[in-house]
Amino acid sequence: MAAPIFLSYRWVDGVAPARVEILDREMRLRGVPVWRDVRELGAGGLNEVVAADALRDLSCGCVLYFTEAVLDSWFIKSVELAAVRHRIERDGDFFVTAVFDGVDSEQSEILRREIGVDPGDYQGIFIDQTVDFEAQMRPFASQVLRRYLATVAGEPTAVAVDTWNEIPLAVEAALHLNWASGDSGAGPLPIEPEQLKDAAKDVEAALRARTDCRDLRVSGNVHLSSAFLVGYSFREPTGWRIVADHARAAVEIAGVAADRQDWRLNLHPNQNDSTELVVQVCASAECGHAVRRHRRGAEARAELGVFPADGRPGRRSLEGAKINPLGAAIVATIREARERYGVASSELYLACPWTLAMALGWNFASSGPVVVHEATAAKDSYHPNPLRLP
Repeated sequence: MAAPIFLSYRWVDGVAPARVEILDREMRLRGVPVWRDVRELGAGGLNEVVAADALRDLSCGCVLYFTEAVLDSWFIKSVELAAVRHRIERDGDFFVTAVFDGVDSEQSEILRREIGVDPGDYQGIFIDQTVDFEAQMRPFASQVLRRYLATVAGEPTAVAVDTWNEIPLAVEAALHLNWASGDSGAGPLPIEPEQLKDAAKDVEAALRARTDCRDLRVSGNVHLSSAFLVGYSFREPTGWRIVADHARAAVEIAGVAADRQDWRLNLHPNQNDSTELVVQVCASAECGHAVRRHRRGAEARAELGVFPADGRPGRRSLEGAKINPLGAAIVATIREARERYGVASSELYLACPWTLAMALGWNFASSGPVVVHEATAAKDSYHPNPLRLP
């Protein structure tokens, strides 16, 4: 299983502080597996034993959300911090950091003595109450990610992505990305597309700083916009290569020659002043009706339709080895449309395996701005809050 970060905090009147939710979310957005009581302890569980065991044996580090209430918490001081001290004595790689919220340096010194960490080596953040808390959590979460990755062994880096369900800590992938757009209608960690973009940048930068190996192994159950974002974040110019483990076949996403194979790529210009290219990739389902309902007559400078040669979309019509060459061919046609028709941006509507969405993102390097639309749960239209890149 992944060795998670233990998140320690004080409940107040039976309620977790709202800021803990933000801290938890920002770390998980960046792929850090987080051990947290609300997910790991069931009602009536042996809280003391389970929490202490998680710190002593399972986790690779501890993040403490430190407020004045912590100083009065018997559980934190006698159970959690006792386990932290035990772990530090046994494991020099175990790290501890804290978010000091509403406390001064003198109060934080009490914590330092409790843990037994040299204050000169202690890393944490004092919250500036005049600055947005969420804005302060993004760089802090990125620091935690880098510390966490320093404890991860093995190449290539394994990444689990799930935008529908929680990723259990038992999953051995180094990074656990629970990504789902707030408009997707599903997912354990609903967030806005802009937050996803920030997280993706931070993950790529942290992985690049960790190793010279540019290989990723990605598995999961992924919304198409999130799959596209993963591919785009680790796209061709960055030097990353991706193996996407789909249930039906593994897909290698790396530099290949574009190949349309037996797929029809129909590019049609329109006579209007729009600078948009509408791209419909109808690989696993016909999506034209949903696109028309979503756009409601909005004009496009050109339209690109991607269809199986027999005109019958279906998940079995696209084999693993064909996905990346087809993705390269689609993106090459988008570049052609940009040059021929003066297209400024691409509006991407996908009905395809998530591996093809990831391959499209990886190949999209120099193809200009793109808007990726996520279909509604009913598949009869698209959500109003798309993913915009770059």
